[in-house]
Amino acid sequence: MAVVTDDESFLLSDRQCFAILDWTAEQPQNGLVLRAFLASIALAALQPKEALVLRVRDVEVADDGSGVLLIHAQEQALDRRGREVAGAGAARRVPASTQLVAILKTEITRRDLHPDDAIFVLDDGRPLTASVYREVWRQARAAVLEAHELDSPLGGEVSALRDACIAAWLKNGDQTAAHILAVAECAGMSAPRLTERFAHCLRKPTPDEIPWDRLEAALRLPDLPSWPSPTAHRP
Repeated sequence: MAVVTDDESFLLSDRQCFAILDWTAEQPQNGLVLRAFLASIALAALQPKEALVLRVRDVEVADDGSGVLLIHAQEQALDRRGREVAGAGAARRVPASTQLVAILKTEITRRDLHPDDAIFVLDDGRPLTASVYREVWRQARAAVLEAHELDSPLGGEVSALRDACIAAWLKNGDQTAAHILAVAECAGMSAPRLTERFAHCLRKPTPDEIPWDRLEAALRLPDLPSWPSPTAHRP
């Protein structure tokens, strides 16, 4: 991704992310479907290519209005002639907030979509493509960001929404090893890669939080055995 994530100043703020979503929704052509597409990236940290293939059946809704998105990894397999063919891998389960679920359900209802239908289809029935959403992203970025921000890497690509979401997940948790692993799993990346790219989002412990006593005990050398001093013999 072109967006820089080793410096927090290059991450889109919540205000900027939602301003872009709102601007997109107001566009007379394909505005609602593009808003739903961008929301799946901004609120569930999907990769754009993962969002493009999302189908109605991949959205599981809970009783409280939240949900889960099933993201199917595409694994390469070989046919009998040794040619590569795409195969469905194990699904990654990504939590979906009530806000995202409501946006997706509205889009599904608006278009009367069926379980096997792709969610993000343009108003004229054509599939949503990278060239279309990238052009809309360029326009939305120009409309929302300040002049000095447009000359920076801030929000240079649609994936900036994903970066902002991952950063928020990291900052809003307890940042234990279990929490970092959970965020990495939801984002579909390894924990080492996650901590490398988003190191600036990880809270550094204060001196009072460091267990100095346990560290000292762990690093203490074992006591050497006490041997009797040898008796000196005169020649």
